[in-house]
Amino acid sequence: MHYPIAMIPYANMAPYLEMGPPPECYFVNCLPRNSIAALQSGAVWAAAVPVGGLPILKEVVEPIGLFGIGARGGVMSVLFFSDRPFDGFAAPLTVRLTGESASSVRLLYLLMGWQHGFDRVAPLAASGAVANGQLVIGDTALKWCYQFEQQGMVKGYGHVADLATLWEQRWQLPFVFARWVVRLDAPEVIKRRLREWLDGFANQEAALIERAVPKVATRLALPDDYARRYLKIIRRCLTADDQAGQDQFLQGWEHHGAGRSTVWFTTQGKEIGNGTHPHNP
Repeated sequence: MHYPIAMIPYANMAPYLEMGPPPECYFVNCLPRNSIAALQSGAVWAAAVPVGGLPILKEVVEPIGLFGIGARGGVMSVLFFSDRPFDGFAAPLTVRLTGESASSVRLLYLLMGWQHGFDRVAPLAASGAVANGQLVIGDTALKWCYQFEQQGMVKGYGHVADLATLWEQRWQLPFVFARWVVRLDAPEVIKRRLREWLDGFANQEAALIERAVPKVATRLALPDDYARRYLKIIRRCLTADDQAGQDQFLQGWEHHGAGRSTVWFTTQGKEIGNGTHPHNP
């Protein structure tokens, strides 16, 4: 039998992908946000799931060691582009959000609320309207970031804020965007294979990054040096500091965000965690 494991189709996961799937497993392409629903339904057995979705999954999954996606300081791929500096961004200015991530949307909400008060968090831009700011993640953010570095402007936006940088400035902690987890009811063989696979990754990460660089650079039409810089920034083998950053984020969300009925945390009327299921490749 072969077991489905979610794999985020972003450059930050490319070194994991270089390992190939664990024995007796296969990868299913799955956007970060959709991996929450996939784990809930049993469509996949394990995933590098957005940390923002962990409260929803607390009775469903367990972590596989200290592995995931994190950053200390700028991450380059979770960015808020805007027509003015972040410290001046509040309602009635408008935002456009990504529908791909649970953690990044919640992080932006908390950072905006801490900056100006949660009653002044910018509302969503109307459909078809030009937004004053836009949250962009993953490979798209990485490409926009490169264009911004070259030209000082992208898509009409002259300012950019790296959310991981803003987080570290506030808490002096790294930010964890995703953690590798496995369903509690997964067969023991899957749990064992995943632990062995991730331990093997930790021993080879530097070499796997180098192997991933030319593929990422070619796929995204970016220079090798830029792709390498990005892949080395990402923290995949996490530490106690990363765990502390994750705990701080979840505590902040529980205090300021959980239970709020706002369209920030819905997509087409569906709460984060109840979205569409991924499809097998």
